[in-house]
Amino acid sequence: MTSISRAGLKFFGVLVLGFVVFGANAVQAQESLTLSISPSLFDMSVNPGQEWRSNLRVINVNDYDLTVYVDVVNFVPRGESGEGRFMPVTPGEGEGVTLAEWFTIERGAIIVPREQSLEIPFSVRVPFDASPGGHFAAILVGTKPPTPEAGQAKVQTSQMVTSLFFARVAGDIIEEGTIREFTTTDRFLGSPEVTFDLRFENKGNVHLQPQGEIKITNMWGEERGLIPINQASQFGNVLPESIRKFTFSWKGEWSMADIGRYTAVATLAYGSESRQFASMQTEFWVIPFKLLFGILLGLVLFGALISWFVRLYVRHMLVMAGINVEEYQAAKKNGLVVEKFRAQKAVKLHTPVTRGYVDLKLHLATAKDALGYLRQILVFIKKYQLFFIGILVIGIFIGFIAWYVGSATTNQRNYEVVYENADSNVTLTSEEIIYNQLRNERKLSQFTVSEHLPPVAVINRSGVPGLGAEVRLKLEALGYKVTTLKSETTSPQKRTVVIYKAGEETEALRLSSVLNNAPISTYETNDVSDKTLTVYVGDDAKRE
Repeated sequence: MTSISRAGLKFFGVLVLGFVVFGANAVQAQESLTLSISPSLFDMSVNPGQEWRSNLRVINVNDYDLTVYVDVVNFVPRGESGEGRFMPVTPGEGEGVTLAEWFTIERGAIIVPREQSLEIPFSVRVPFDASPGGHFAAILVGTKPPTPEAGQAKVQTSQMVTSLFFARVAGDIIEEGTIREFTTTDRFLGSPEVTFDLRFENKGNVHLQPQGEIKITNMWGEERGLIPINQASQFGNVLPESIRKFTFSWKGEWSMADIGRYTAVATLAYGSESRQFASMQTEFWVIPFKLLFGILLGLVLFGALISWFVRLYVRHMLVMAGINVEEYQAAKKNGLVVEKFRAQKAVKLHTPVTRGYVDLKLHLATAKDALGYLRQILVFIKKYQLFFIGILVIGIFIGFIAWYVGSATTNQRNYEVVYENADSNVTLTSEEIIYNQLRNERKLSQFTVSEHLPPVAVINRSGVPGLGAEVRLKLEALGYKVTTLKSETTSPQKRTVVIYKAGEETEALRLSSVLNNAPISTYETNDVSDKTLTVYVGDDAKRE
C-alpha cells in the first residue's frame, strides 16, 4: 500500500504519478487517517461491444466511519520516467471514445464503516466502434468530491488513492518496440560502479512490458553482474507511442584482476500476441589510474630486471666460451665479422645451469654433516646470488600472471544492483538476484512459514556466489522465515556456523541439525525480543 499526507495531495486537472503501482494503494493523513483500495491495477482484454464487471474494495482501518467520493479519469504518459497525466472528462464534451467514459460506477458520497472494507461494483461497457489497442484510465477515491470551477474540469481532494486500468480492445493490435538508447553515465570509471540509462520506445497501440536482463562481463568474457528487468513485476509498463527511461546502478566487487574494458548487453522481450526481442550493447572501462600507474611502473622495472638478467646470462656464456666480452661487444657494435670469435668452442643455452649444478655437487661433497651441508648451500647461493635474484624475480612475475588470469576468469563475483525510479530506489544484492532466479527456474510457489520456528538471517561467507541463496531455499522449505540474505566478501569461510543469542540453544541445535550439524556459537545481548538466528554459510554448504 502507498501512503500520502493529507496536506500533500491536491490536484488541478493534471496529476503526476507513476502510472503502474505495486500492491494496494493507500493514503495516510497527518491526523492518523488511512485510506486504502485494492487492487491498484486492472489489466484486462476486452472485445468491442463487451461489458466487463468487477469490484473495487475500499478499506477503512480507522476507528471512525469514513466518507469517500469516487471519480473516473483518463490518463496519458508524461515524460520518460513512468509518470502519467490525468485527464478528467469534461461534462458535455465527451464523445464516448475514451475509457473513462465507458465506466458505470457510483460517484456520490460513499460511507465506509469503521475498521471495515466496502466493495464498490462497477462495469465497463466497450462501444462496438471502440478503436482497437490500448485504453487507459483510473478510478480516484478521495475524502473530498471533485468540483468543477470556471468552466473547466478540476479534481480537488485532500486524500486520494488511485486504481489504474489498462484495457486492451481486440482488433488490429500493433506490438512494436525498440531499445532507443542504452548508455552509461560515465565511460571511464575509477572503480566498478556504473549507472545505466535504458530508453525503451513503444511504437505500437497497446502497452508493453519489456522483460529481460542486462548482462555485464569483463574483458575476459566472465560474468560480473546480471540485472533483471521487469521479471516477476509490473512496474515497467510502457504506454503506446511513448518512451520510458529505466535507470539501474551496478556496483561490482573490487578486484585488481578486473580492471579494463567491460561489456554490458541489454536483452529485452516484449509482446503478448507474439514474443519479440530487442537487444543493444554498451561498453565502459574500469581504470583506477593511480593503481594502473603503479602496475605500469612495476612492469617497466620488471622488464629492466629481465633485460639485465638476460645480458648477465649471455655474458656468462661468452666467458665460458673463452671470449673476451669487452672485445666481442666492441666488434659487434662496429658491425665487424671477427673470425676468431667463430673459432671458439660452442656453448649451449643450458651449459651455465649444468656447470652450476656440477659446482653445487662439488660444494656438497666437502660437507660432513647437516650443518656442513647448510653452510655449503649458503656459500653456493652467495656465489651465484645474481642468478638466484633473477630466478626469484621471474618466479614472482609468473606467480602474479597466474593469479591475475585465475582471478580474472573466476565465473562470478558478488555485486549490488539499484533500481532507480521516481518514488524510491530498490537495492538487490547478487545473492538475492540468484535466489529469485532459482525460484523462477524451479517454479517454486510461496513457502509456508511456521510460527514455531525463529527467524533466520543468512549471510554467505563461502566465497561461492549463490550458496547463501541455496541455504535460504532449503530453510524456507522447512518452514523458516529468512529475514536477511546477503554476502560478505571477507576471506572465504570453510565451515557453516550458526550464531544464536544466549537462551536460544535448543533452536540453534535444531537449525544446526538441518545444516549438516554446523557448529553453533552464542553471544550476549540486551534485546530480549530479538530471537533471530544467524547462519554464516561456509564452503561446506556446497557438499550438502
